Amino acid sequence: MADVEITSPPAAAPLHPFDVLLQLDQRIRERAPVEAVDTHLSEIRGRLALRLGSWNLLFSMDDVAEIIPVPRNITRVPGVQRWLLGIANLRGRVISVSDLRDFLIERPTPRLPASQIVVVRAGEWDYGLLVDEVIGMRHFGPQHRMSSLEAVEANLQPYVIEAFLNDNQHWLTFNTSNLLADPRFLNAAN
Repeated sequence: MADVEITSPPAAAPLHPFDVLLQLDQRIRERAPVEAVDTHLSEIRGRLALRLGSWNLLFSMDDVAEIIPVPRNITRVPGVQRWLLGIANLRGRVISVSDLRDFLIERPTPRLPASQIVVVRAGEWDYGLLVDEVIGMRHFGPQHRMSSLEAVEANLQPYVIEAFLNDNQHWLTFNTSNLLADPRFLNAAN
């Protein structure tokens, strides 16, 4: 009888962790309907989270030009509302700097080490908004959306377009377009 050589199938090379993730991603895509994936991704959009007094506000990243430390030299402009802190030079561009909390509820924001300026752009103009603290990015899905805005304080209601509840904290989506179109904000003269 002839010798028969028995060989086992070649051992598969161990997969790299990245390859495992690619395989998992492929399996999920094959099982999930395309419409569901697109809808879900559009619902979970990152927003810039910041604190303004007791409020947790969310700004669309489409509205934020940049975030800067509070400038040392803000030039006061005579004859304007207290909430308009003045103007500052931002790399050769002049921006107005406003205390957002003082504008909304007539209480100045204390300047703390965490205070920052969120620069929002409207057309050719940049507006700096003083806030207590920039927290970072937050993502909320449809399951976090609140059905009503009735609990939003009256001073904020014109600027809030939706609200979320997550970990027992309310997060309010702030519409900077409404702020920058508000005649009271645009006409800061006394």
